[in-house]
Amino acid sequence: MLFARVSRFFALIALLASTAAFANTLPPDQLVKQITQETYVFVNQDAALQKGDTSKLIEWAEKSVVNSFDFNRMTSLAVGKDWRNATPEQKKVLVQEFRKLLIRTFANAFIGIKKEQTIEYKPFKMNPDDRDVVVKALIIKPGTKPVDVNFSLEKESEGWKVYDVVLAGISLITNYRESFAQEIRTNGMDGLIKMLADKNKQLDQKAKAS
Repeated sequence: MLFARVSRFFALIALLASTAAFANTLPPDQLVKQITQETYVFVNQDAALQKGDTSKLIEWAEKSVVNSFDFNRMTSLAVGKDWRNATPEQKKVLVQEFRKLLIRTFANAFIGIKKEQTIEYKPFKMNPDDRDVVVKALIIKPGTKPVDVNFSLEKESEGWKVYDVVLAGISLITNYRESFAQEIRTNGMDGLIKMLADKNKQLDQKAKAS
């Protein structure tokens, strides 16, 4: 199942959430470092989160992730070539539902991440006129092989924003694209919207039960 396969991405995506509104004015590598470190401290110092309070993490993420991610671009890339066939209203709802899905899925996946897991950042270089870059890092966990994780960021008018995460060579966007395309072929754009909305309801129910 797609949603089960991609859950591991959200332990990484959660690390990108930030409450600092000014963070997006930083260079992309510094942005990634600051928001991952802030999130790591937040989660590991909160007793409720360590006990599995998923709803609290969702509430926090709703207020934080939006400043660090370009959900419009993430949604259009995930939908792929079918995006141009969606009506303005369908695009609006798709972005809303996909945003909810990303936040709720990472919240469920992030619970249980331990303090011994860390991130090692690789050297980063960019040209002054670059507007699309990749910040590379390693996920380090004692006793296991380090995992490559690349953060794709684009410079927008308000600063840098993340639009994709590639873990061990697998793109989050590409992973969704195949399932989204199949749903559109079978049930149309409204079918994809319904699929996302139904999954969000399931994740909300899981959060309330935790």
